[in-house]
Amino acid sequence: MSKWVLPAVCLFSVAAHAATEGFAEPDTVLLKDGSSHKGVIVRNTSKEVWLQNRYSIQQFPKSEIVRIRDQADIGLEFTKANTPGDLPAWRVMVNDLRNNDAIKSLEQIPATHIDNGYLQNIPYLSFRINELVEMNIYGDPDDPAAVEFGVYGRLASNDKTRRVLRSFLAGFLSSRKEVQAIYAIPFTGGQDCLEDFCIKITPASAPDAYGGWWISLYNPKKLEGARLDSAAYAKLTRPFGTIVDASGRVKRDTWSIEDLNLTRRPSGVANQATALVRGFFRDAQGQFRPLTYNQNK
Repeated sequence: MSKWVLPAVCLFSVAAHAATEGFAEPDTVLLKDGSSHKGVIVRNTSKEVWLQNRYSIQQFPKSEIVRIRDQADIGLEFTKANTPGDLPAWRVMVNDLRNNDAIKSLEQIPATHIDNGYLQNIPYLSFRINELVEMNIYGDPDDPAAVEFGVYGRLASNDKTRRVLRSFLAGFLSSRKEVQAIYAIPFTGGQDCLEDFCIKITPASAPDAYGGWWISLYNPKKLEGARLDSAAYAKLTRPFGTIVDASGRVKRDTWSIEDLNLTRRPSGVANQATALVRGFFRDAQGQFRPLTYNQNK
């Protein structure tokens, strides 16, 4: 069953993999030198293959490839069997987004300060989908303490868009009770906790919403284990207004090569996680292509 039922995803504005332990590697590229490389094929042309592995993309000329072992995304089980308190690894969600034609772009952006609320001082990776939708992964990206989606601007009050995001997260829940809980919380806000994790909807008017509407899954124990002191957290984030404008859109030219440091986990906090590719966009032929860092900035 698909993780995302998208009857209304076209409302998103114009403006992406887990196996046993957080990242599925369904594809293999065998080279003439005898080496074998695993990952997810994100582009396959007559001249080259682009293979996304855990934190980067490798490019292989077809002239050096002996064999490609790939599998169709349909029918693959990208998530490990969920247990209570488990949240999907970030690559699981990226894979689902990559496989949906309505997603035109996914771009990592610098994480901004969260100075109040239950997510205060939790390190995270932040991504913009298309233009006004945001996905945030808190704590260890491969074993998150929280995952959330938010919408800004006119979409923040659009019920069809909010239903799409709710359906997406509901696809990662492991029991009927959990699914019933996420659908019982009104879009105006609320929370329900089920043993090891909680489901929360935060309206745009809340002090910790920063103008967006949010739906999240989080594990309270993991959040407390990932929380940093203010000095360490400040090194990983930037002021909200320097990244996002009044309409909720990401300001252009806000990402510099120095911001690469903001995607790293501080010493002693989960796994080191450096994103070497900023994200993806879908070109005119419908293929995902990587957004890389501008080394000249």
